[in-house]
Amino acid sequence: MKKLLIYILIFQCFLISCQKNMDKYEWMPTESSPKMYPMNIHQGTLVLEDGSNVYIPSSGISNEIWGHIGSTHVQGSSLKAIPVKLELTWASFMEKKFYKGSWDLPVDKIKELFNKGLINWRTNVKENYSYIVVGCAPGGVVVVWMYGDDQQVEIARFQAKETTISMAEYVPGNPTISSDEFFDISSSVPAAYENMKKKGIPYGVWDIYREKYSWKPEIQIPGYTLDHVIFEMFNGEMETLFGNTLTNNQFKSRAIPRYFSFLFSNSKGDKYVFEVKYADEDEMLELFKNADKNKPIEIILQMNGDLNDKKLVFKQEGKEILIKKIDMDNFWKYEE
Repeated sequence: MKKLLIYILIFQCFLISCQKNMDKYEWMPTESSPKMYPMNIHQGTLVLEDGSNVYIPSSGISNEIWGHIGSTHVQGSSLKAIPVKLELTWASFMEKKFYKGSWDLPVDKIKELFNKGLINWRTNVKENYSYIVVGCAPGGVVVVWMYGDDQQVEIARFQAKETTISMAEYVPGNPTISSDEFFDISSSVPAAYENMKKKGIPYGVWDIYREKYSWKPEIQIPGYTLDHVIFEMFNGEMETLFGNTLTNNQFKSRAIPRYFSFLFSNSKGDKYVFEVKYADEDEMLELFKNADKNKPIEIILQMNGDLNDKKLVFKQEGKEILIKKIDMDNFWKYEE
């Protein structure tokens, strides 16, 4: 019996030692949802490598842009072990359905990203990823990203299953509410309600967003050089090119872009910003769909030396196509 107690104490000491030596990082969990297809997380948990867990906040109805950071709640220590498992139950309002799932996260990939960190383009100082973003979309689609300083990387895509939850369990503060009343967002999110009547639910589009093409951003403006460019993709990923990453701007396998912020300057130090916020989804998906997936693509901001005649062009080999459905006047002089 004494030997058993000794072994137990040794094992407990070993576990405590492992937890103390485990790498921890400063990050927070948050949720995301597609615009016009709101959801609400009923129970969301990230199980961490040290055996602890954090909940994924969801304040009311989530109706963000797919991949964007949602609710944030301070909980526990700012330094946390990496997440190794995701457990999730949520309501999809436009479908009037509940979904549930439990999945192991890609630990090696998460560790690699945290260990590598990233460089803050504003300060040129090494930082790290600061959010684990959990996205829920119609059809039970779940995507997980890591975000830090205008950089976001997809780390996993999962498939949840439909489930049943009683209103008394989901809304204990109002147990007599009916499911029809609960799912009715015609007054709380009228734009989503009207969009649903016109377009329905585009099942499968969240996986179309994840398709990759070899492309890169460029500018063609006489007398100006590109200082940095931030761009988001429809799949929720985000990149910022600056310094060496801009100097070595290479064609790379990326999802279809939806947002750009170009910062460029001349020899006098005058700086300007041109922002695409946001590209038309149908136009961009059609451009890439009709392109040759085996050949590289350039998205080029073109202007003359007087910064007039602005164009955003889709180019593959010698063929250039004007991207039409964007605000060409979203352009200003940059003041630091």
